[in-house]
Amino acid sequence: MSGKRFFVNKVVDKKARIEGDDYNHLINVLRKKEGDEVTVFNYEHGEFSAIIEKDEKEKHMVEVVLKEQTKKRQENRVPVTAIIALIKKENFEFILEKLTEVGVDTIIPLITNRTVVKIKDDEKKNERWNKIIYSAVKQCGRLSSPKLMPVVTSVEKIEVSEKALKYFVYEKADGRYLVDEAFKAAKEAKEAVFVIGPEGGFDSAEAETIIKKGFVPVSLGDTILRAETAAIVAAGALTQIFRRSEWKD
Repeated sequence: MSGKRFFVNKVVDKKARIEGDDYNHLINVLRKKEGDEVTVFNYEHGEFSAIIEKDEKEKHMVEVVLKEQTKKRQENRVPVTAIIALIKKENFEFILEKLTEVGVDTIIPLITNRTVVKIKDDEKKNERWNKIIYSAVKQCGRLSSPKLMPVVTSVEKIEVSEKALKYFVYEKADGRYLVDEAFKAAKEAKEAVFVIGPEGGFDSAEAETIIKKGFVPVSLGDTILRAETAAIVAAGALTQIFRRSEWKD
């Protein structure tokens, strides 16, 4: 686990600003003051140790001076995209948090025939989901944030790169396991996408459509997993396999 980290939008001449909710947490919760050391990160430059140089209370921001880079930003060699059917609010938000922690690059929410969740306000929902992702990024030590895409309203509208490895995590998959299939393809992979259904899974027509789109049906094992468990297991397996492949090159 990582310590408290604070996001900075821009780095100019080794200086940066901490603003908004992060300012409040830094100054009013953690009681940090001028001269104290903090850890800051930026999606472009990486992570740094820094010193609080100036607390501008009227502007609700602090200026920091960067001291030393502690982590360089690194892109995954094989980006992983998760297409996740919408499920109950708390469980879906849990998925967003955990997929961020394990290193997924893109998250695409999906509405299916068995989706029971209704989205009443797209803008507010998207804002909340992005806050959950951002909080997870800060906590887990990532130097990049997964991209949250607009909700896809049916399996027929799923569109992904033709170059991507496509996996359909399916409880009826026969004889193919995600781990085995991913290991076979790891050396040649350019991108990977997996799709997970809602509580109760996809109906037969949806499953047929997904397979026709080139997704390979794969299993996560001999037990039936909850949707949120399946999403985390699949994401963890793919990110670890492709990173392991990179380390061994």
